[in-house]
Amino acid sequence: MSENDLIKQEVKGTVLNPLPVALVGTQIRGKPNFLVIGYISPFNFGRHIFFSLYKKRFSREGIHENKTFSVNIPSVDLLVETNICGTISGRKFDKSTMFNIFYGELKTAPMIQNCPLNMECEVTEILDYDPNEGIIGKVIKSYANSECFSNGKLDLRKVDPVIWATGGDFNYYQLGGRLQVPET
Repeated sequence: MSENDLIKQEVKGTVLNPLPVALVGTQIRGKPNFLVIGYISPFNFGRHIFFSLYKKRFSREGIHENKTFSVNIPSVDLLVETNICGTISGRKFDKSTMFNIFYGELKTAPMIQNCPLNMECEVTEILDYDPNEGIIGKVIKSYANSECFSNGKLDLRKVDPVIWATGGDFNYYQLGGRLQVPET
């Protein structure tokens, strides 16, 4: 194949996807609220989380009020509830009524018992880049449903996370099968 045979086309949006959908939990005026974040990133070997938040989002109030949040990874069987959290504002609908809520060490980071994976995070930095903010949080503790383990290790096939294509067609997907690396 020559260089002239390789045809590239510009991609609108990010090519670093798909990513798991995250339901970010905040406590607003003493009440749990959740919003969908389709582009969330662990860094520092998973000890920190970063996501971008539009300043007009209702959940921003809880993040600023408490300096805490949770990250909840829904399974495919929570697709309807996940979509509601991504399309209806917490100003208009009490999203916590759809879930069983629990709290860990941080008493202001509501987590969703129905989600197979949960992390409670403490805000370490908020970056201002109008009209958004970059939220950086330190992961205080992570939780997983016991049935999501195989041989003592977390098995994402058992988590069955909702995957979001943040570029391309902007749709939900499901995790495929495990790949086997061929012998060399």
